[in-house]
Amino acid sequence: MPMKPYFSKVSDFIDLLKAQDFEYCQSPASDAPVVSIISSFYNVPRDYFIETNRSIRNQTFQNYEWIIADDCSTDAAAEALFDELPELNSKIKTVRRAENGGLAAGRNTAIAQASGKYLFFMDTDDLLEPTMIEKCVLFLETHADFSFVNTYSVGFGEQEYWWDKGFDQPSEFINENRVTGRLLYRKEDFDTVGGFDESLRFYEDWERWLNAIAHGQKGWTIPEYLDCYRRTASGLLATSRSKVEKETEVTRQIQARYQQFFDDNELPDVVVERPMFDLSALRRRLTIQNPISTASEGKRLLCWFPHLEIGGADKFNLDLLAGLKRRGYAITIVTTVPAPHHWFEQFYEITPDIFHLPGLLHYGHWLTFAQYIIESRQVDVCFISNAYYAYYLLPSLRQDFPGVAFVDYTHTEDPGWREGGYPRVSCQFSEFLDRHIVTSNALASKFIEMNKATASKIKVCYINVDEQFWQADEENRRRVRREMEVADDGLVVLFPARMTGQKRPLFFIEIINQLVMQEFAVTAVMLGGGELVEAVTERVAEYGLLAERIRVLPFVSSSEMVGYYSAADVVLLPSAYEGISLVMYEAMAMGLPVVASDVGGQRELLTPETGVLVSLGEGDESECDRYVEILRPLLQAVKRKFELGHAARRRIISFFR
Repeated sequence: MPMKPYFSKVSDFIDLLKAQDFEYCQSPASDAPVVSIISSFYNVPRDYFIETNRSIRNQTFQNYEWIIADDCSTDAAAEALFDELPELNSKIKTVRRAENGGLAAGRNTAIAQASGKYLFFMDTDDLLEPTMIEKCVLFLETHADFSFVNTYSVGFGEQEYWWDKGFDQPSEFINENRVTGRLLYRKEDFDTVGGFDESLRFYEDWERWLNAIAHGQKGWTIPEYLDCYRRTASGLLATSRSKVEKETEVTRQIQARYQQFFDDNELPDVVVERPMFDLSALRRRLTIQNPISTASEGKRLLCWFPHLEIGGADKFNLDLLAGLKRRGYAITIVTTVPAPHHWFEQFYEITPDIFHLPGLLHYGHWLTFAQYIIESRQVDVCFISNAYYAYYLLPSLRQDFPGVAFVDYTHTEDPGWREGGYPRVSCQFSEFLDRHIVTSNALASKFIEMNKATASKIKVCYINVDEQFWQADEENRRRVRREMEVADDGLVVLFPARMTGQKRPLFFIEIINQLVMQEFAVTAVMLGGGELVEAVTERVAEYGLLAERIRVLPFVSSSEMVGYYSAADVVLLPSAYEGISLVMYEAMAMGLPVVASDVGGQRELLTPETGVLVSLGEGDESECDRYVEILRPLLQAVKRKFELGHAARRRIISFFR
């Protein structure tokens, strides 16, 4: 199933790419570059090339040479630009052709000068996401049976689109060129088949990919949108398609060369073999070198997260990294769980140096990757937060990198997963960690109970919250209530949490149902996504009239969340387990009374002066009644709601900001 784009708009993604300027520097300069970037140059507009050059300089893989062949440009400004290229990028090498031969000839001329292990084909007006070349190199370095690799692509300029077709279906290539011209090719394999057909003035790349397929070579497409193809009215593709007869003739000519091969051979879809266990892969080290640095010593951070999703743990990670970036840290993020990464865009604004390993490498290669990335980024600190697999890399990494500090951050104990969840795993690997950081004193006590040796390493770091951002706003209150058709004096109970078993959204519905059954006028708002959304929607529908009382809404941004907090009277969090809920910090900063289950470290934040904690039960009628008995008088007591909310915000300002 194709990966969805991480950005909602192409233009937002492209604008961010154009604004980036990292100036990674490789030291020392390599006399034997790993990658030879290959480009043909003909009457290239200066502003386009400047953007392309910046995207190359911003690449996280810096062990490259860039060979650009001038195909007899006729524009004086372009000729002057070509003479200037080595000054714009010290890794550029230029060569001039004696006569104009087209894109294929220009590429072949540049290829003849290449010394890299890999060839990367790049047009001089397109853009690359900063990690594209590196991810392609890492793939080919760990998949010897593949000859070339590319990524999903993005059309920008006069046409905007996300393109998710690739090399996984080689049988379809006889019908159309399914990829752009930007890909990484093993040079040895490229030379086996030969160069681009110089008799073709367009579609030369399509012909070359068909030739490779006919020679039994395999390609792969990494499911990330990293290749950005500029669409212009004067571009080669647009020009070729404006000449319909010529385009049809070339298409027929190319298909005629390979139709018999495709008719005679049944080409299966390409899959990446994922062996269950490969000891040789675990012991392997990459031989390529790519030392880069953008920060002073002590400020190079490698983060291991499960995903970049919407939730309390990820919000803490996001806020933490934003603060560290302001302090000058260089940050690399690795994710370990297949996920849609709904908050990718927010993390990407902090750093583009993000690797989603499940879609890139088999887990048997993750240790090899970790060793490579620590050496490449000259990492000072490895930070693990809820990334289960990362713990199992620690024994090897600790031995290989004694100068690196290894730290983890644990949010909560999960009694239903792996005998306690991440605290248990963290304690298990404690000897390889320099520091355990936890969200509460309650969790710290659990650590020491499980492993007494953690006592000297453990520190409590409350999540805290920005009280300046989380402030009640009367205008927001009126607007949101108007949108929900709730009267100014109506009573609103807010459930701002993921729809998962941990948060017990179905039990929340039972509590609201009991209030409604007792003819108590209340509106409930459930904000969040998760695996129980469908079950929540069905349960609300089952209760008939309850559908008029409960609004089930998707996640919203933090700024929109301020509006919903402003519109609420009480926040209700009947969780099965927590560390200390992030939304409790937010709600208290907003001056809202909170009614929550008494689990984890909740009582370290929520006191009797600021809200009500309810002992955890079995989710039965008895526990439901306890919540109803608390909520009915609280919702009706205007003065007490104000006093609790006022004290809650004061507590946040005094101790948790």
